[in-house]
Amino acid sequence: MSDSYELDDVTVEQTATLMAQIKEHVTKLRALQWEMLQAEEALRKATDAYNNYSRTVMPDLFKMNGLDLLQMDDGSIVRVVTKTNCSINKNDADRDNVAKWLREHNGAELVKAECIVPVSQEDKMRAAGVIFEEKTTMNTNAVKAFLLDQLGQKGSPATITKEDLPKGLNFFQFDEMEVIVK
Repeated sequence: MSDSYELDDVTVEQTATLMAQIKEHVTKLRALQWEMLQAEEALRKATDAYNNYSRTVMPDLFKMNGLDLLQMDDGSIVRVVTKTNCSINKNDADRDNVAKWLREHNGAELVKAECIVPVSQEDKMRAAGVIFEEKTTMNTNAVKAFLLDQLGQKGSPATITKEDLPKGLNFFQFDEMEVIVK
């Protein structure tokens, strides 16, 4: 018996049967794909509706009525929590701007810098005028914690306001409902 598959060994009936099976499987695959796309769309819509209710409707209702936390009859607790997101734009100019701002506002330890020396300058490396390029990186979670502290949201006095934040730093806060089930 040969390891290779030869079409001459397959009858017309076998080919027709195989093609019918493939067609059936392709039809099933397309139906499953359609179900998956519908489920993804339903999930997206449900997520949007949940986020709107959790981040806008309920926090606004609580704030308008002076509430932060409410214990329900079933023992669960519903409360408003403030969430913070922080990111730094990826382009070099914005990243450098944020690094400069952090250094000027006592956050220099958050900036990780590398000196990159071009290979063409290797001979000059030992001389005083080495040419280098600075590459900076910052951990956004550490920057977020630093900013919350500087904004006075971690118990210390505020030393900056949100208006003081540099271009290229995306910092925003939003209220969201939290349900604690007991």
